[in-house]
Amino acid sequence: MSSESASLAILGIGHLCSIRSAEGLSLRDALARVKYAQVRPELNVNELREVIARQPTLVDEWYLYSADKRTTGGWYLSANLCEIGQVGNSDSVERFPTAQEAVAEYVLRELDFWFECGLPPNKSLERTRAR
Repeated sequence: MSSESASLAILGIGHLCSIRSAEGLSLRDALARVKYAQVRPELNVNELREVIARQPTLVDEWYLYSADKRTTGGWYLSANLCEIGQVGNSDSVERFPTAQEAVAEYVLRELDFWFECGLPPNKSLERTRAR
């Protein structure tokens, strides 16, 4: 899978899991569908940001995904779209100059968090993260 294809597949998870989507997949099923463990090492924040810049509707899709969450786990994307963090952890809050940068960071942190929650103990997702 090309880096562009992997980025599009990963960024499509926000829509696949949306309550507004006909798919309405669980996050676990969406991660499996896109083969997250296999494509994640190919991805980095810069590549996602470039795709988001070309498809700005992805910003709204990921904001809606974040707003629809009914859990305190993982990450959130603030309503101003330039801030991410973890609920109950004020030290985790980060601000970004653009919504595209914030969403790219949010997507990888959120998906990594939930993917690793499903791994057996003492295992982790090996990944490369270019910032």
